[in-house]
Amino acid sequence: MQRAKVWTIAIALLATGLLLSATMASFGEEDEAEHDDNVQVEDTPGTDAKTLIFTEAAMSHLDVQTAPVKEIEASREGKDVGRRIAVPHSALIYDAEGEPWVYVSSAPDTFLRKHVAIDFMDDDHIFLTRGVTAGENVVTVGVPELRGAEFGVGEGE
Repeated sequence: MQRAKVWTIAIALLATGLLLSATMASFGEEDEAEHDDNVQVEDTPGTDAKTLIFTEAAMSHLDVQTAPVKEIEASREGKDVGRRIAVPHSALIYDAEGEPWVYVSSAPDTFLRKHVAIDFMDDDHIFLTRGVTAGENVVTVGVPELRGAEFGVGEGE
């Protein structure tokens, strides 16, 4: 009698595991299809980076925020160094090789990752020598989400 209970419980657990496994596999397929519908990832001529074009619905869930690249008076180690191109710290990301990048909003709901060169930084800004120009809008909130969309983070898991 005891052995029958053990076998019944084992079979119930196995059936539950199979049901959960099938449900999660189907959920992943729906999620991937939804991901593909929410963003287009296109080649960007002249660069290895991709252009990301999100649907309006996707943008409403992402809470991406941007700020303009500024050209401001800067000081380094207490000495005035003149006007420099500056972005907020939150705009900067690094790739696997340690190279710095920012995402620029090139049109509504459209983003491009640009390689930048860092000159120096202070408490509020990162000062750049190349990569972006004053007036461009860099992403300051939502950078990890854009990186995930560009590189397919989470796909196949």
